[in-house]
Amino acid sequence: MEQDRRIKHKIFFVDIEKIQRFIDDYREKGYKLEKVETNWFKYTFVKCRDTFIPKVQIDYRTFSKKDEYENYVAMYEDAGWKLISGDFYSGTHFFEQINENTSEDIFSDKESYSKLYGRLFKYALFVFLICIIWFFTLIKVYDFSMLTHPKDLFLTPGLWEATGIRFLAGFIFELPFVIWRNGALIIWMAFFIISLTCVIKSKMKEIKYSANLN
Repeated sequence: MEQDRRIKHKIFFVDIEKIQRFIDDYREKGYKLEKVETNWFKYTFVKCRDTFIPKVQIDYRTFSKKDEYENYVAMYEDAGWKLISGDFYSGTHFFEQINENTSEDIFSDKESYSKLYGRLFKYALFVFLICIIWFFTLIKVYDFSMLTHPKDLFLTPGLWEATGIRFLAGFIFELPFVIWRNGALIIWMAFFIISLTCVIKSKMKEIKYSANLN
């Protein structure tokens, strides 16, 4: 019999609690998290026929050495948690209970969440600083004033004076060329906005949980 699988694509920007609630909601419906493909924001759930549906907990941690990572995974296995998604390079790790006697929470206190978001903040800040360095290389190639006058990115004469189908056809025709000519700039903008959002959100979450410790 073919298993009942559900594949969901969700984007969560630095919000472990939202990911946790999303997974827990499916668990309550009888679905077990089978795997996560973080690069594609893809979550695969499978209908669980057993009465025991393992709880999933999330951790974010980076490593500089392979043996540190192996010890990390082994430590959680000893505590009754099996790694189902994540690796040495990913940073984000998803663990499931090995059996129903395993304590349900890896992060059961505010201090743990504060440290978790502190690690996320450091990583997001690192990516943001790379974007700043990248900016100084792009500024030699691109005219950043175009960001305030995006119409200047399109070179078709009379495009913005056209109307109706003529405008739509001209816009759609040139759009791939705009992306091709300014690909690095568009990618930089996406990374800049995402990393800045992650820096702000992770710091706010860290401050929130740190404040609750007092």
